[in-house]
Amino acid sequence: MGISLLHIYNSSKESSKVLRVQRPPIRNISDLRDRCLNIWYNLSPVIYQGLVASMPRRVEAVLRSKGGPTG
Repeated sequence: MGISLLHIYNSSKESSKVLRVQRPPIRNISDLRDRCLNIWYNLSPVIYQGLVASMPRRVEAVLRSKGGPTG
């Protein structure tokens, strides 16, 4: 996996853990959507700050690789 996706991947792993332990169980797609949005909206600002701060480096890596893999 490219380094440019590492933060997003780690965030999604944490979100998956949260979804698996939630009670009551998810009954339908609407429940899943609502819970995913709830997790997304309640992520730590530190995660967003890290993603934003890393953008110049990520864009430079993409340009250097001419759109190819960066990791």
